[in-house]
Amino acid sequence: MHETSIVSSIMRTLEMEFEQEQLKQMKAIHLKVGILSNIEPRLLQNAYVAYNQANPGYERVGLHIESVDIKVKCEVCTHVTHVKNYRFLCENCGRPTKNIIQGEEMLIHKVEFED
Repeated sequence: MHETSIVSSIMRTLEMEFEQEQLKQMKAIHLKVGILSNIEPRLLQNAYVAYNQANPGYERVGLHIESVDIKVKCEVCTHVTHVKNYRFLCENCGRPTKNIIQGEEMLIHKVEFED
């Protein structure tokens, strides 16, 4: 389960970006996970719980995961299409496209802290 290493990487990133006092005030982590990212949100949530059991200190911090839909940009007409049912076709001109502009990412979107 690679979600475990992803959670560890997220926490290392936060620990590098914020001071220890700030981390103590952290109350929520918000992620954006693309449908094509090969990350299962439910498994990521489970890995986060397991991480907190093994590394006490962040158990009060919530993890919120937003799924990000797939969007492609047509190479011919430059129209941006929201992909449905994994049909990578431009809704404007009908041509197939592989120019994915959204849906493969895994981003730390926002970190919330207590006041």
